[in-house]
Amino acid sequence: MKKIFPLVSALLAVGSANAQMKQYTMAQAHSHNDYERATPFYAAASLHFGSIEADVHLKNGVLYVAHDEKDIQPFRTFDAMYLQPVLRQFALYGKPYSDNSPLQLLIDLKTEGPATLQALQALLKPYRQYFDRAANPSAVKLVISGNLPPQAQWEQYDRIFYFDGRPDSTYPASLKDRVAMISVSFGDYSKWSGKGAMTPEDLSKVTAVIDKVHQKGYPFRFWGAPSVKTCYYKLMDLGADWIGTDYPTDLYDVMQNTKRTTAGNLPTHNVYTPTYASDATSVKSKNVILLIGDGTGLAQQFAGYTANKGALNLFMMKQLGLSKTQSTDNYHTDSAAGGTALSSGNKTHNGVIGLDNTYVAAPLIPELLAPKGIRSGVIVTEEITGATPASFYGHTRSRDSVYTLAHQLLQSKLQLAVGGGKEQLDHDLKDSLSKSGVAIYDNLDNWPVDQKGRTLVILSDKVVTSMRDGRGAYLKQALQKALQQLSKGNGFFLMVEGSRIDNGGHFNDLDYLVREMLDFDEAIGEALKFADKDKQTTVIVTADHETSGLALMDGDISQGWLRGHFATNDHTGIPVMVFAYGPNSQLFRGVYENNEIFKKILSCYGK
Repeated sequence: MKKIFPLVSALLAVGSANAQMKQYTMAQAHSHNDYERATPFYAAASLHFGSIEADVHLKNGVLYVAHDEKDIQPFRTFDAMYLQPVLRQFALYGKPYSDNSPLQLLIDLKTEGPATLQALQALLKPYRQYFDRAANPSAVKLVISGNLPPQAQWEQYDRIFYFDGRPDSTYPASLKDRVAMISVSFGDYSKWSGKGAMTPEDLSKVTAVIDKVHQKGYPFRFWGAPSVKTCYYKLMDLGADWIGTDYPTDLYDVMQNTKRTTAGNLPTHNVYTPTYASDATSVKSKNVILLIGDGTGLAQQFAGYTANKGALNLFMMKQLGLSKTQSTDNYHTDSAAGGTALSSGNKTHNGVIGLDNTYVAAPLIPELLAPKGIRSGVIVTEEITGATPASFYGHTRSRDSVYTLAHQLLQSKLQLAVGGGKEQLDHDLKDSLSKSGVAIYDNLDNWPVDQKGRTLVILSDKVVTSMRDGRGAYLKQALQKALQQLSKGNGFFLMVEGSRIDNGGHFNDLDYLVREMLDFDEAIGEALKFADKDKQTTVIVTADHETSGLALMDGDISQGWLRGHFATNDHTGIPVMVFAYGPNSQLFRGVYENNEIFKKILSCYGK
């Protein structure tokens, strides 16, 4: 392998372009010192580990499993702890695992090599068929490590045995197919604990030994490497063929979720540089654009910044605040209560839309602005009856009352609503909306921006889908058209939601999440451009809550790739950022409850 680590580290860790992601499976997982588990063999086998390690001592003709001789106990024999479980697997499935994934036993000889291996060979002779990979590709591979017999004696042993080599040893061509891997102590090359980053010197040494072994044509394994997720990822980035662990479930989590916890090589976009001419001025705002990134915390935003290679429209905004999002009945809010806090200034219970915590209807921003001739609209990347958009026109005890919410559109004060849900819009409601003078469109192209009356643009869910499934520039285009329609009047309020960032958090899928964040940021750029041109528009960007407890573990801003870890697939109580730009944006500085944003929005209008 050529020494191209900076490029390899970046490329191997990113999404769909990553061959490494497709390569690493549980077949490359090694259960180090497996016999020390509370349930030896089965703890690793239940997770389909590709390699399981047992240290073996020969004592009085019996093979015992223990790290040191003092740990030997009568019932802890190789036969009982590993041979019989392997035979049970074959009895159940006819192979080591039901899905035919491979299994090897790495047997570390702790006592004198030739005698211990002779005893092992004698023990396994009646069961040779289960270990003969030449006759059965599904057979368990036996790899001998530790006190190996001299190379000159290897040919004397049954060919069911393979050997664990060392990087400084030379193996003749006649023995090359008996060398299953090359292993070495991690501590010989680095003192890294797995926290932070390896020193450049250690990284160079670790990389060099892996490359050296690969150049000789052998798979590589470290023993004694830190058993932490950061190290598992780093060894995969560097191309180690076996990833060892003392904590099987932790490595299983990494192996199973690596594709969903990395992102990179995504389309980037240019960032708009604001003029700041009207920023933080005290001029009365004519318009307010509230952009809500559903489930978007600072980690999600910085993930977008990283994937966009160090640029984000959002981060061009200078007025910053922090919103505490707790609902009245829960430490972490949902979109219904979070949206209601923003739209009405009332903290309420989770699941409740447009009602206070005593279930009394609360006046919403569009309802308060309509009598002043200020028009309101919403644009979302989900169904128009979703919890966040519904919070700006509906009143119901349950966010799941989709039928009720759809029918509440009829009497709502929204001048414009754009989103998905065409398939759920019943004919009776469409007729009622049309009779009341509401213009309904099911295609962005057919929507005339000179429309003066109430407008619903309800698209197919196949159009308002995820970015990964082909939504394209829908949000940016819908915002541009909405601004053209709403700006012809006495002022407007427009809520724009990046609805599916939240989905990425719930799915624990970083690639999905970042694609949605980047799309949302393009909409932010459009809002900032409009604000600079108009000079009377305040732009606010926040979230209803954070989802997933995302932690950013590694990345490269210049390369646009990153790796994350999700604490949960649910919402969290983590406060969310508030960014503001334009007139009165200084009002949004500080730390406050989420329902204060409602009051600050009305203050922008001088209310």
